[in-house]
Amino acid sequence: MEQSLLTSIDAVVGDGRATISADDSVIVEIVKETIRSGRAASFYLPQGQAEAVKAWYWTSERLKSSNIRVVLEEEKARIRSELGIEVNSFRCSRIECECGQVYGGFEFLQQGVREHGVDAVKAVFEMKNTMLFRANPAFRAICPNCREMLGDLEYDCDQYGGCCLAPA
Repeated sequence: MEQSLLTSIDAVVGDGRATISADDSVIVEIVKETIRSGRAASFYLPQGQAEAVKAWYWTSERLKSSNIRVVLEEEKARIRSELGIEVNSFRCSRIECECGQVYGGFEFLQQGVREHGVDAVKAVFEMKNTMLFRANPAFRAICPNCREMLGDLEYDCDQYGGCCLAPA
């Protein structure tokens, strides 16, 4: 291992976070078991590991039941112009609030900017070697119109490994 890699790992661990190094198949199984268990964790995975988990998770049955949809070009243009965030391939479930507001990709990223800041959200989409992959996150969509808590949301894109929830 290079010294710079060990220095980076030491900084992460020094911040109270754990790191795990193992064969791809072991890491993929750890992520899958975390999803199945319902426990929450964030994984920073290389592309191949993230793709293996996504292939396992996004079955045709889950795609149908999740209501996940491709974010259309018009919404991506709004994300770009109003939030300053560049997204390529992005899918997100859509939730309709009782007030009539539809919560989709724009609202998800807007809430992320409110909670974490635009630089943090941009940094996730600009990672070159890493996919942030969230298992059973505590995140709850909040209607930007009436502030009602809307529940769980699933999302996925090329730059962001996405979110996976335990089976209900």
